[in-house]
Amino acid sequence: MRQTEETARRICALDLRARGIAEKDIAALVERFWPVLANEIRQGIVVGEWPFHATDIEQLTQEYQDLLGRR
Repeated sequence: MRQTEETARRICALDLRARGIAEKDIAALVERFWPVLANEIRQGIVVGEWPFHATDIEQLTQEYQDLLGRR
């Protein structure tokens, strides 16, 4: 899970920067939204602990897509 989390955090930061999000806001947004990217990476496969509920991921995914203008 640690490697997935690190990868998800890097991708999340890249996505946010690509959308022009202010650098000062990136760390907090990565902290909030990295589980969305981790969920996409893991594609339903859990190795180790997965502390997020499906409903939490759904809500975060919607918020993340809105933030990135993907919905």
